[in-house]
Amino acid sequence: MEEESQSRQEEPSEFIKKTGYYPASEPRVTLVLIVMLGFSLLFSMGGAMLFQLIALLAGWDSSAMSGILAPDAPPAERWQIRLLLGISHLATFILAGWATVRLFYPPGRVAIAYLRADRPPELKTVLAGVFLILVSMPLVLFVYQINKALPLPESFHLLEDQTNDAIKGLLQMENPLELIANLTLIALLPAIGEELVFRGVVQQQLLRRIHQPWIALVLTAVIFSFIHFQFEGFLPRMLLGLLLGWLYWRTGNFWVPVAAHFANNGAQVLGQFLYKHDLSSIDMEEDVDIPWYAAAISILLIWGIMRSIGRRQ
Repeated sequence: MEEESQSRQEEPSEFIKKTGYYPASEPRVTLVLIVMLGFSLLFSMGGAMLFQLIALLAGWDSSAMSGILAPDAPPAERWQIRLLLGISHLATFILAGWATVRLFYPPGRVAIAYLRADRPPELKTVLAGVFLILVSMPLVLFVYQINKALPLPESFHLLEDQTNDAIKGLLQMENPLELIANLTLIALLPAIGEELVFRGVVQQQLLRRIHQPWIALVLTAVIFSFIHFQFEGFLPRMLLGLLLGWLYWRTGNFWVPVAAHFANNGAQVLGQFLYKHDLSSIDMEEDVDIPWYAAAISILLIWGIMRSIGRRQ
């Protein structure tokens, strides 16, 4: 009786209903999520071991293996941490996410269809998704101000300071090569890997169990923000995750939230590069006080753009 009840709750994915690529009896949601977590931990440990091996063979000091980076770190240390970041993200998100999808939704064409990555989105939809994320920035920064005012344990502040120092170190870009590296490691890889894991796997699986889409989207956004372990920015990151999740749910296309995610991260990287080279007066690392009316305008723009984006096909 319990199995029958759970079977009724876990409906087949919409792409299965539409394409018939895969039998209607899909794997249990809980099993998929547990395997996803297991793959992430396993591949993460494998990536860490690979980096440690490279560091030992190259004769790097312990700071490279710890992942600690000072804001004024020299170029050699910045490149070491970039390598660590690249290996970590490839292992923890892209490889783990793809392995999960391929395990439960083989073969390759079915896995790609499951992710809704088998067709290019319309350009106007991509531009609308990117614009949605960009106009949300005042609201995101306003929520960040609120988040920073909340009381947090001292250990959370120390972790946040260490992460911020590493980000500031990585954003010291002396030449275009470092800009390209940062756009790849801080914008492109997270856009693909995190969307694959959180929207492609977690959100789609939760939607099979939770028949109220907004609940599944919010829950996915909470998980997305929590996994970053940066609690001073928990609420604004959750808001961004919710917008990205809505884009995926609304358009039914994997590449729309990927493009929006890339635009969000890439704008910050490019903005800091332009500022450091005196091509812009805006310092992306400075905290900006956002008035309430700017956040209100941002909400209106978000609402307007969301109404303009067509439903998934």
